[in-house]
Amino acid sequence: MSSSSALATRPVTMAARSMRASRQCAVQPATPRYASGIARSKLVREMDRASKLNSTKATKEQTMSEMQKLAHIEYFKQGGGPLFPGTFVALPLALGPKSLGEFAQYQFNRSRAWLTGVMTVLQYKLKSMPNWTTRPKWKARRGKIAPTAKAMYREVLEAFAAGDKKTIERLCVPDFAKKLINAIERRSNKETVSFELVKYTKPMFYPRLMSHQIHQINPMDKTTATEQAVVAISSQQQASRHNATTGEIVPGSLRIQDKIEYVVLSRATSETTFTAEPWRVWGTTVGTTLETHLMEKDAVEKEQIQRAGWNKD
Repeated sequence: MSSSSALATRPVTMAARSMRASRQCAVQPATPRYASGIARSKLVREMDRASKLNSTKATKEQTMSEMQKLAHIEYFKQGGGPLFPGTFVALPLALGPKSLGEFAQYQFNRSRAWLTGVMTVLQYKLKSMPNWTTRPKWKARRGKIAPTAKAMYREVLEAFAAGDKKTIERLCVPDFAKKLINAIERRSNKETVSFELVKYTKPMFYPRLMSHQIHQINPMDKTTATEQAVVAISSQQQASRHNATTGEIVPGSLRIQDKIEYVVLSRATSETTFTAEPWRVWGTTVGTTLETHLMEKDAVEKEQIQRAGWNKD
């Protein structure tokens, strides 16, 4: 190709490149505008979805909170809940500490626990007074607690032997009633159970009120307090199993026992009207030894320190 022809084609090539460049420049600004449009719409959708997720999460959290509250109400209703920490059930002298030092320490802790219980009752009576010139709305009626426990526990034992589930549900807190009913349902259909409270023993000392306290223990319900009492009952009991067909005693099943039982009563009291529900049988507990009391006391102190955020050396 001659130099003249090359020079002739060069302007055409340069013109074509110029036109392509101008077209690219015309298209390039549109590309980022289109991309930013997609980003904005996507962002809107993401925000909308996040809003819905947060709303769903809030609903679930609210539902869980409500379920937890209902579970607490179910657990604590009609006097349910745990045995109060620090409940001291004094052992008979024959079963208490033998050494003089441990005996003195045991009696000191016993007296302090008794005073704590008395103070809770006194404070609640004062709390139920509308003002200092009126009588308390809430009445402890401590003198009626031991006879009530004696009668109720006998009825519960007889209902348990007879398999009377309705009476058990009426007299016991739900958790204890459930345990007794489960035990009834595990019995063999081929046998029946017979129970007799032969007599009450040591009437000079029993039944005796061992502990009486009232506290607000349900963290989800500030309108209800729980009252608990422990009563020692001494009795002789006879129990046996019988063949359901013949009525004969199953060999080796007859048992006669002299025992001291510590029956726990519990009931709920309104914090607004200060009216109490009927007593219910919470179950039974065991006597307090010095070792178990000190261990429980130490555990309670550690928990209180942990909740307060302090460090114990």
